[in-house]
Amino acid sequence: MLVHLKNIGAVNVVRTGAQGGAPLVLLHPVSMDVSWWGDQFKEFGAEREVVAIDLPGHGLSAQPDCPLTLEWMADAIEGILENIGGAAVDLVGVSVGGMIAQTLALRRPDLVRSLTLVATLCAFSENVRGLLRERARVARVEGMARIAELSIERWFTPAFRARRPDMIARATIGLLRQSGDYHARMWEMIAQLDLENRLHAIGCPTLVMTGTDDINAPPAAAEQIARAIPGAVAKLLPGLGHFPPFEDPAGFNSLLRAFISGVERCD
Repeated sequence: MLVHLKNIGAVNVVRTGAQGGAPLVLLHPVSMDVSWWGDQFKEFGAEREVVAIDLPGHGLSAQPDCPLTLEWMADAIEGILENIGGAAVDLVGVSVGGMIAQTLALRRPDLVRSLTLVATLCAFSENVRGLLRERARVARVEGMARIAELSIERWFTPAFRARRPDMIARATIGLLRQSGDYHARMWEMIAQLDLENRLHAIGCPTLVMTGTDDINAPPAAAEQIARAIPGAVAKLLPGLGHFPPFEDPAGFNSLLRAFISGVERCD
């Protein structure tokens, strides 16, 4: 369904499963959409409500004209959560979705019962910020075919690329469908990330996951987040790259289920 939010525009939301209790809310990475969460719909939808959101400018959501910031993106997710009832949710974010999830947990702790951060970061060095802005330049000047080439090499391990060419084709198509300018704006937004010194204020149970072979958000980045958030736990997924929920859905779902079950026992 399309939800129309003031100052945001139309945002596509998929809801499935039995309503009642804390919804499981899923935020995807850049250039992807709600369709990537199929294995999580199957795993959790039979027993609880699962909500997946197309980030603005992705999938069926409208592409905004305003400047992009993580706070603005968190505004959009906040609007959706209030639209679906305003209950505290189990929030899962992958890559940029994890950056937005951290931002939302800081600004609206009442809306986040638990936080699962996957293949994401909380801050960058100035050198890395420059590299991210260079990625934005490449998107605008050289185009999305070049971005797809660069991204696929960084997102997926060589073994996964050889084993799952269908997934590589799907990710490539998603990149090619996004405009170079909007993709560049996303990277310019990502380059602004600077949350590490604020994460001590997050009080909900937090799980941080990353693949051991992730070169975008390596294990050190997960450990950095886990150190900053009181009580957070970091889990490393052997042999996985940047997208654990899609590379190894069974392993990812098992960790997520165990974590959420622990949260529920503590309620």
